Amino acid sequence: MKPQSIKLFDYFYLGAMFFGLLGFISGYDVLKAQLAAQSTASGISIPPVVLLIAYAVGAAIGLLLWYLVSHKRLIIAKWIIVLLFLISLMGVGDYFAGAMPLSEIYGLLGLIAQAVAVGLLFRGDAIRWLEGKDSAAEPEDTPVDPT
Repeated sequence: MKPQSIKLFDYFYLGAMFFGLLGFISGYDVLKAQLAAQSTASGISIPPVVLLIAYAVGAAIGLLLWYLVSHKRLIIAKWIIVLLFLISLMGVGDYFAGAMPLSEIYGLLGLIAQAVAVGLLFRGDAIRWLEGKDSAAEPEDTPVDPT
C-alpha cells in the first residue's frame, strides 16, 4: 500500500500538470503569435500544430515519470523529476518581470505544486517505499515473540 507521502505526491504532481495544461490553453494564442513572428523573422515556416505536439510530448513524458515513481517505484525517475524541477526554477524570475497574464499565474501555481510534490519524495515514508522497504516490514515495527 502506498504511504501518505506518495499519495500526496500523486495529487500535487498531477495538479501541477493540470495547472500546466491550463497555462498552455490560456497562453496558446500568445505562443502561436510568437511562433508566427519567429517564423517570419527566420524565413522558416513552422505550423502552429508544432506547439500542440511539443506540449503533448512534454505531458506524456511527465505522466510517464509520474507512473514510474508512483507505481513502479523507480528511484531514477524520482531524480529525473527533481532535475527537471531544478531546471524549471531557472526561469522563475520571468514570472515577476512586468505584468502577469493568466497563463503565467497558472505556471507559477504549477511550479509551487511541483515544489511540494518534489519535497514529498524526500519524506521518510516515501524514501522507504521507493527503496522497496514497506513500513510494516521494518524491524522496530514487528513484535518480538518471547518464546
